Amino acid sequence: MSEGGFVVQKVEWFQFRTESGEPFLVMVASLPNGFFTAVPCRVPITHAAHGNMALGSSVDDALRQLQNTLAGKTVEEIFRSE
Repeated sequence: MSEGGFVVQKVEWFQFRTESGEPFLVMVASLPNGFFTAVPCRVPITHAAHGNMALGSSVDDALRQLQNTLAGKTVEEIFRSE
């Protein structure tokens, strides 16, 4: 897949944890030759306050819960330090 001279690749993100529990992200990307790369990454992330998390029995349920939790809040309110 290409558009405007750029090669478009599908990318998925996974979270790994070290034995001590420290999380890091892994980016998995498709390559034009049909292979995939899996690359450990450190990406600066700001986590929202704990009260903004959602728990569900499925991905869709967790996202639905999160939408309800975040409804009406600004980005500043979501990422405010507790």
